[in-house]
Amino acid sequence: MKVIGIIGSPRKGGNTEILVEKILSGAKEAGLDVEIFKLNELNIHPCQGCNFCQENGRCQQQDDMQKIYNALYAADALVVGSPIYMSYVTAQTKLFLDRLYALLKIGEGSRIPAGKKCVLVYTQGAGTDGEKIMNEIAGFFKWAFNMEIKAIIGSNNLNPAGEVTNRKELLERAFEVGKEIVKG
Repeated sequence: MKVIGIIGSPRKGGNTEILVEKILSGAKEAGLDVEIFKLNELNIHPCQGCNFCQENGRCQQQDDMQKIYNALYAADALVVGSPIYMSYVTAQTKLFLDRLYALLKIGEGSRIPAGKKCVLVYTQGAGTDGEKIMNEIAGFFKWAFNMEIKAIIGSNNLNPAGEVTNRKELLERAFEVGKEIVKG
């Protein structure tokens, strides 16, 4: 079984990355294969709204999103993490979400197999709307891809890089969620 992690933070080694990697380390301990994608290091273009995907079953843009599409088809679970910037996910995460349109057929639903598990991760500085934002994104994953949302993990007051390492309970919860990610 395979779990893929999507990190939407531009910060290397930042709080979001630490939390996503903690979940993946729990999954790995449970015997699952893991793969990680750091969106800021990939070449992903914005959706062009051309509807090529609707007519042809795939996105016509040949960029690094193709690797993520292939991984999504094969994965049993998905972990998506993003800091909250300006009351939403980062631009990198938004690009990823927009490009998932190619995995939908309007009027028919998801092109990827149903029943995958999903964990959403957020970190936030001074704001307080991170969980609300992730609940909205959870609704998208449930509606569009029939994914089971296993957990939303995150917290506020995590602006300084590495601050999450001081939140032992949050790190422990992330690890435990990773260990249980594909179960019932």
